[in-house]
Amino acid sequence: MLFREGEPTSGMFVSLGAEVRMERVGPSGEPITIHAAKPGRSFAEASVFTDRYHCDATVVMSGEIAKIPNSVLLSGFANPDFSTAYNRVMARQVQSYRQVLEIISIKSADERVYAAIVAGLHEGTVIMLSRRIALSHEATYRALRTLVRAGRIENPGRGQYRLPSRQNH
Repeated sequence: MLFREGEPTSGMFVSLGAEVRMERVGPSGEPITIHAAKPGRSFAEASVFTDRYHCDATVVMSGEIAKIPNSVLLSGFANPDFSTAYNRVMARQVQSYRQVLEIISIKSADERVYAAIVAGLHEGTVIMLSRRIALSHEATYRALRTLVRAGRIENPGRGQYRLPSRQNH
């Protein structure tokens, strides 16, 4: 655990080699992934403006993580180049989160999983995908089987799913 929901904040982080999953507990007690930080990605940016972390952060693949103290970030905002670059990254994250929220709002499990595959959200395991789109892993597996049978997606290997390959004629 890097930090737990409710702990005092001290800064944001950048993954230099680790994979970190940020999760909250859903209404039925299930974990919901709100962000999966891959190497080279930042996370816990909101902590710069809050007193406590709003979720748990778990390292799922070990590697280096850099912590940027709140004081350093806040002073960096005085620099227009830094501020612009930071806001550009945040804008991309907002777009990504909105896309996930749109997908989660799809009621049909089959259509939700299909939309997630189309959006490229299946990175890692099926269980990670199910957490990201707020479905049980059982419902996600059933939807994947249905989509493969219908020819809407392909299953080239265990745990791998993608859109069908287009054949050039």
